[in-house]
Amino acid sequence: MTTKMDIGKFDQTKFLLWKLKMKELLIKDNCLEAINTRPQEFTNDEKWKRIDELAIFDLHLSLSDDVLSGVEEKTSAKEIWDHLTKMYNEKSLHNKIFLKRKLHTLRMSESTLVIEHINTLTSLCS
Repeated sequence: MTTKMDIGKFDQTKFLLWKLKMKELLIKDNCLEAINTRPQEFTNDEKWKRIDELAIFDLHLSLSDDVLSGVEEKTSAKEIWDHLTKMYNEKSLHNKIFLKRKLHTLRMSESTLVIEHINTLTSLCS
């Protein structure tokens, strides 16, 4: 049975929700181990390389262009995962400044519904 999953692209918002969906996708593709440290008992280098490549593939396809450009130099799924977690999950000073800038530059365009704008504002504040 094949299951199609569309988790949407991570665009610097709702990281915890994206992270949950991404873990489910990695489990489905049998490559969740790639975002962790390689187990010492895992001795098959070719199999590990394939798992890592699948995880990198899934991660790259689930990131918006802006986010992807920030991880393009990362060479393993673990490096990508750790970088994204550090940037968007932690309440670091850098992240607070980033969120504050997004909040101050948030503008409602004419084509946006009020409820969509309120949802965007709410997601920035949560």
